Amino acid sequence: MKIKKIFFRSLSEQGVLEKLVISIMLMVVIPLLLITYLLYTEATALLLKDNVQLMILLMVGSASCGYMLSRKIIVSIIQLTKDARSISQGNLSKRITTSEKNEINSLAQYFNQITGDLEKNIEDLKESKRIMQNVLMRIGGAMASAQRLENILELTIETLTSALNASSGAIMLLEKDILYCMVAYGIDPKQKEAVRIKQGAGVIGWVAKEKKPLSISRTQQDRRFDLEVKIGFAHKSMICAPLMCKDKILGTISVHDKQTNEEFLEDDLILLENLATQTAIAIENNRLNKDVERSYIETISALALAVEAKDPYSRGHSGRVSEYVTHLAEEFSLDRETISLLRDAALLHDIGKIGIKDDILLKPAALTPEEKRQMHRHAIIGENILKPIHSLEKVAYLVRHHQEQVNGKGYPDGIKGEEMPLPLKILIIADAYDAMTSDRPYRKKMSNEEAKRELKKYSGIYFDPKVVERFIKIV
Repeated sequence: MKIKKIFFRSLSEQGVLEKLVISIMLMVVIPLLLITYLLYTEATALLLKDNVQLMILLMVGSASCGYMLSRKIIVSIIQLTKDARSISQGNLSKRITTSEKNEINSLAQYFNQITGDLEKNIEDLKESKRIMQNVLMRIGGAMASAQRLENILELTIETLTSALNASSGAIMLLEKDILYCMVAYGIDPKQKEAVRIKQGAGVIGWVAKEKKPLSISRTQQDRRFDLEVKIGFAHKSMICAPLMCKDKILGTISVHDKQTNEEFLEDDLILLENLATQTAIAIENNRLNKDVERSYIETISALALAVEAKDPYSRGHSGRVSEYVTHLAEEFSLDRETISLLRDAALLHDIGKIGIKDDILLKPAALTPEEKRQMHRHAIIGENILKPIHSLEKVAYLVRHHQEQVNGKGYPDGIKGEEMPLPLKILIIADAYDAMTSDRPYRKKMSNEEAKRELKKYSGIYFDPKVVERFIKIV
């Protein structure tokens, strides 16, 4: 019954095993039956003669058909092998074609499907690589430009959010057991400032507590997601990774609401994890640098006090100059950052005197030309002391030039007029005024009115006229 079904079905639709059975029958079984028949019919010579020719013809035909059928099977397998080899050598656009409608055709279809999926995965990987390179290039450029950490992190979260085609993102930092938003993109600034998440609460708090990345969507009906929806960070989906440095949790980085799909892909989470590692290192290095700078500044402040201790005549000078520059800066409506810069410069402007010999610094008579040259070095010495600290770069500039004059005859570089920024002009006049109204080893102090007359006298020569005019109003 089975053999009957085999013969009645289309030959192209037969399975490989069925075709091999038919081939064996045609090439072996039928010829053997015919030979057996001939052996049993030798008695009739005439009949034998006619039958031999017919039987030989039948055997040859049967064997030929069996050979052709077997050859077709083998050729199909060889072609499949060649196509598979071409694909394995990188020709992913190649597809396996066959006229067979059996297992070979099924195998070809499976192989083509796998090849198509592989081609798509490779394209996805290329796109992920392109996105990663773009993200790292932009962030690496920001780090190389020595920007403030906040600027780098803002660029990081903005680039990452855009690269993943998401709506918003945030970097949260952990202090004690509370996470606060350091930088965010796509989130209202007021909302960002108000957000406080307890470690362990919501998706972000869970990631910070468990130190594990998490991808989640609202379709999962996970109660942890309710907090992020409530605070307005995410509405559909989000991915979050911990910021880890040497097993220490610093905070989290998260991206919210993918715009093209309901859920983030696994590749998105991998990209986030990789970037989280680099971000954590940057944050930790910044903290370490701040600790070093804080220690260095404390040392410098001690040196500044030591300078005043060396010279009893200048005791309190830096503090008074700091008050003058503050009032004058406010008079010019300068911003808080500039006012803070001026205060620091006022407190440290004479720190270079630590490198000047006492017999010059405390000399009760006028200095010789050579002694003046030595005294002039204190501005450069002060700058060199402050230079190693990146955050004091602008302070170091003011310290170097606090003895310049608007006519260009000051020291050490002889800059003048418009070359001098307003904060420097403010520091110069505040320093000069306090020096004039303080006792010195070689002279007595001036009265306030005498000092004001001196400022007016040298307005446009030593001092900027606009700054002189404003300063006289407030002293």
